[in-house]
Amino acid sequence: MATARGTERRRQGGDRTRARLRERIKYRHDRLVQDAWEVSELFAPHLAILAFPAVGKPLLFGNPTLDSVLRSVFLDADAGTETADEAAARVAAVRREAGWIEAQVSHEQARLRAVAEKVKAAQEEQGRAHWWEVDVDALREAELPEFATALDALRADVLRRLAKLAEARKPPRRQW
Repeated sequence: MATARGTERRRQGGDRTRARLRERIKYRHDRLVQDAWEVSELFAPHLAILAFPAVGKPLLFGNPTLDSVLRSVFLDADAGTETADEAAARVAAVRREAGWIEAQVSHEQARLRAVAEKVKAAQEEQGRAHWWEVDVDALREAELPEFATALDALRADVLRRLAKLAEARKPPRRQW
């Protein structure tokens, strides 16, 4: 009888231990990825982490990319592998492109703000209560496409809200 009780306790404790183990593995997994990212950002080495747990998704991390690290390790140099300098140059090019895209986005946002200001000015000039009531003849050709897009977005939003209200007003279906 005493042995049976001890066995039962061990099983219960084992379940708790498994839950703790899963929590510790999850914490270590996250910490490993964070540390690998910090090392790769600070020292810019070729770094790859491949972990295949018994349960769950595999952990894959590589800098500059997992493919470039694996190619440089597992393939011959003559087979077209990417060197560290080539990978760094490619990453720098991607970063430059991201900077260019960011500049384009900020330029477009400034342009849209200018269009909004012109529409607001036309609204005040015409004494309209809402921006969508502005007479389109007061706007220039550059503002018209943006004005039409804003009107379409407003119409879609109103239709979505009307559909929600109609759905809320429907009587509940009776289940027989």
